Amino acid sequence: MKDIGEALARVHETIKKRDHIHVLHTSELSRNDREVLTKSGWLQEIIKGWYLLIRPDLRPGDSSGWYATFWEFLYVYLSYFYEEEYCLSAEHSLDLHLGVTVVPKQVIVLAPKGRGVPLELPFDTSLYIYAPKDSLPIEREKIKNLQVMSLSLALCKVSPSFFQTQPREAEIALQLIQSPDELLRILLQHNFVRAAGRLVGAYRFLGNKKMVDALAKGLSLVNFTLHESNPFIHPKPFISSSSHKSPYAARIYALWQQHRQEVLDHFPKPPGLPRNSKNYLHKVEEQYSLDAYHSLSIEGYKVSEDLIKRVLNAEWDPDKHKQDLTLADALAARGYYEAFLAVQASLEKVLLGASPGETLEEDLSEWYQKLFAPCVAAKIVKPAELFGYRRHQVYIRNSRHTPLPSNALLDAMEILFQCLKEEEHASVRAVLGHFLFVYIHPYMDGNGRIGRFLMNLMLGSGGYPWTIVHLENRESYLNAIEAASSEENIIPFVKFLRSEMEKV
Repeated sequence: MKDIGEALARVHETIKKRDHIHVLHTSELSRNDREVLTKSGWLQEIIKGWYLLIRPDLRPGDSSGWYATFWEFLYVYLSYFYEEEYCLSAEHSLDLHLGVTVVPKQVIVLAPKGRGVPLELPFDTSLYIYAPKDSLPIEREKIKNLQVMSLSLALCKVSPSFFQTQPREAEIALQLIQSPDELLRILLQHNFVRAAGRLVGAYRFLGNKKMVDALAKGLSLVNFTLHESNPFIHPKPFISSSSHKSPYAARIYALWQQHRQEVLDHFPKPPGLPRNSKNYLHKVEEQYSLDAYHSLSIEGYKVSEDLIKRVLNAEWDPDKHKQDLTLADALAARGYYEAFLAVQASLEKVLLGASPGETLEEDLSEWYQKLFAPCVAAKIVKPAELFGYRRHQVYIRNSRHTPLPSNALLDAMEILFQCLKEEEHASVRAVLGHFLFVYIHPYMDGNGRIGRFLMNLMLGSGGYPWTIVHLENRESYLNAIEAASSEENIIPFVKFLRSEMEKV
């Protein structure tokens, strides 16, 4: 153990010099340290000569550490071989400008010394570095420490197929351009004739007359020949305005618009608000024990029928049962019960005619506070942590999707509340509300449980029954969320929730 501790201390000193990036080249490790840390599970080989410092308690095959450090590895690797003489391709430059949350299968890089041979990386990812015909673009900047094209240059150089295969991201990128002069300078400097026609056509498709007129006028002043064409093939834009505060907020809005019809196509019509709200709430109350067992078990807590009964019957007593104050399972069970009561109170308001979106916006913070109040009482969680959204980055085990950065949460949640308030269909509110809540992941913990509470509040707003996601279907549930998050396929998630609801 002493050898491991000393080796970790030396490695930590190296990592500190690189802003705590946990990627190491073999030249930065002594042979003894490398062997000791690899054998003890602290070092994981990425490719020959490159290592990732990870927690040894990660399960074999767990991709979380790799996805969390994917972009950092690219920065360290590219800097080691090319210093700053490289640039990400137009499409992958846009990925970073737009804060795309999914780790790409392959990243393409331009470098004068690139060999044009794919480098296979862990978990079916790869890096392709090739030498461009022309010199590297002058219009470069740094994002995540990586050399990328400027937003304007990337939009001009990206292939026409980008607007067809990734129309939502193309719309967001176009809306991020603050001034037509940013594009005009690039178009004229590089004589991008075809790109000019695509961009003018794209802005016309988006209904941005101001940009269309400004670009057309600017190009005509220098006798630039314009052949306008619309590069999009979908019938109408996902984003109706350019007023979103960040690309993350714009993406939440666009995802809602993109998927809502798919929910309507695969989810049954709502029964309508129940005539007797008390009977509905009584049925919800009867579901508590089963709901608590499955929802907590899905998150990895070990909850017994006895523990749930003690909580339900007000027998959760830290003075009498000391384990109630110390066991994470007991604290989670108590918190779930208190949050369940708060959700019932919110549901009662909705059944009596309150706006479900406004109710969630008003009550969400209370749900979260109730969920973790027992942890505060046990001094496991600081009281201040019950207020506001998370302040640090989180990652989801084995997911290519990375939840939004903490500085994007306020804007994204504001748009989610807006979508919920504007949506007329309860099924869409329930399915997309749940999906986008866990996609954003606004809290450090409890997102899954709160996401299912949100789903049931919205189901109740249409008279659908309280629905339990069962433990035995955990894998199908998580796979459906992953398909929606990383592959933009919401249909498995819609069908899964429908099947769970139809069991009631």
